[in-house]
Amino acid sequence: MNIFNLAEWWRADITAQYLYWLELNSDRTVWRSGTLPVGLLAFYGLTEPLDRRWHVLGLGHDVNIDDRLIDSAAVIHFNGNLKPWLEIGISRYKPLWWRYVDHTHPYLRECTAN
Repeated sequence: MNIFNLAEWWRADITAQYLYWLELNSDRTVWRSGTLPVGLLAFYGLTEPLDRRWHVLGLGHDVNIDDRLIDSAAVIHFNGNLKPWLEIGISRYKPLWWRYVDHTHPYLRECTAN
């Protein structure tokens, strides 16, 4: 979960920092995969943590998150491998995702018709 102050982004020229690290790793010798390392390097020393009461994460790996914390959160985050849209997802958290899915959408209906 990221919230950006664009004025600070432009002041610190984060785009140039991001592109620098991306180019440095163009041959994949600094790290092997993903864009997370680029962001971690570009934003190093420039981030602030979000209050856990505001942003609840772990719904893709932690089965023991307090329901009261989830209910009071502004944002819930399904980080981890057990995403609610996968069969291996944590069943307890699946309703948090599925209630926002448009089950009448043609693509979804085609996927589940078989």
